[in-house]
Formats: sequence, structure tokens, C-alpha cells
Amino acid sequence: MTKFELFAMIFYALDAYYEEDVPEEINNFLSDMCPFTFADEGSADPVIYEDYCEFMGNKEIRLENSFSLAKEYVFQIKDLDLKEAFSDLTEEFWIQGCKNFLSTRR
Repeated sequence: MTKFELFAMIFYALDAYYEEDVPEEINNFLSDMCPFTFADEGSADPVIYEDYCEFMGNKEIRLENSFSLAKEYVFQIKDLDLKEAFSDLTEEFWIQGCKNFLSTRR
């Protein structure tokens, strides 16, 4: 799993959770985070993807640790409390979603 693939999965998880009745500041963040606005790998607002890549550093990303890395990233985002988006999400559901997403990319 690449950094970008994990970033996209985090976006999908947040976007699915905040599907309805989204607070404006979270809606704005998700719009800026969208990894599919442009053809290259990144986010609609490049600063968000740059910050994510800085946070990830050289961490090894595997399917087995992707859920914990995703939570670490989301939990450290300043100015927004996005933790509840991951509160009901199980690791098994996350892994299955990753497998589905990755199967469309290869």
C-alpha cells in the first residue's frame, strides 16, 4: 500500500462518515483533502497532502498496519476533531475496504 493509497482510504472513511449533516469546517476540510480533484497524487489543497506525507515520513505502510496509521494521522489533525469518524469503524471493515479499493487500482 502506498502513501497515496492510504491517504485516499482515509479520505473515503471520513467522507463516508460525514455524508450527511456535515459541519461546515469538516466539509471544507474534506473538500480540500479530496485526493481525486487532480490527476496527480495529492489533495485539492496541496498543503494537506504535504502535511500528511510529513506525518507519515518513512513509515512502512502495509495492509496490516494501515488502520492504526490512519487513526494516528486522523487523531493528530489540529483544529478538527475527526476521532468519532473512526470510533465505530472496525479494523476488519477497514481491511475489507482497503482490499476492495486496492483491487481497483491494480
